[in-house]
Amino acid sequence: MDLQTLIKPPPAYARLPDYDHGWIVEGGAREPFLSYVGADASVNWSAELELLHEEASRTSFIDQWTRRAIITGLGELPAHPTIIDIGASTGYLLEDLAAAFSDATLLGIDRVSSGLRKAHEAVPSAHLLHADACALPVASAGADAVVSANTLEHISDDAGALTEVARVLKPGARAVIVVPAGPRTYDYYDRFVGHERRYARHELAVKGRAAGLEIIEDSYIAALVYPAFWLVKQHNRLRFGSPRRAGPRTARRLRPRPHARLGRMSSGSAPRLVRCR
Repeated sequence: MDLQTLIKPPPAYARLPDYDHGWIVEGGAREPFLSYVGADASVNWSAELELLHEEASRTSFIDQWTRRAIITGLGELPAHPTIIDIGASTGYLLEDLAAAFSDATLLGIDRVSSGLRKAHEAVPSAHLLHADACALPVASAGADAVVSANTLEHISDDAGALTEVARVLKPGARAVIVVPAGPRTYDYYDRFVGHERRYARHELAVKGRAAGLEIIEDSYIAALVYPAFWLVKQHNRLRFGSPRRAGPRTARRLRPRPHARLGRMSSGSAPRLVRCR
């Protein structure tokens, strides 16, 4: 599927602009991304939090572990796959995807524009879209894979975002989604970084099925470091109190139900520890 068929043009455009290490717009200028939404205010994230995330996540072993787990979870992809990264942020996962799948067409989607500018600098071959995860400007059944690292917890309508994941995946294609685990560890840091929730065990799997996805693996990451993570979280809750919010950090490998086999499901003993999206 070519780009003109795969990606819907923004409202201000009659057709999708051409792409050559940037979107070629009127006058021949190259733009790092196309925008399908207005200001960033409606998303539970900000440029300031984006900067905090950028500084913390590039070399963090937990975040590196997350990106490796996501790429491993994709398994074998067809030649010249189309991969969509929902919540692309500053592009660290896009960089790893470009290295792992050098022949892939990469789409990076985020609701905050500041991260996309840095993602374009890091991965100029990736096609970046400033868009809403609940209204992806992508054709149905157009993606060979979808990935998302620590994004759904920032979205009020996470069920709507999962429905969009199911819509854009080709039959039998796979998604790998990572979210924070442990509703009882939700604290003021979670609220500070804009987490709507931390996910309970199997919560994402249940929501994925309801959205039309088949669960082929439901597991935790980084179980070995969870005890230390739990102790820090409990200390924070004792010191600062517990905000009224809830939600797990788990990796989910999902695929659409049509033409797909039910795979093995497993659960680890602890949620995956990450800083924040």
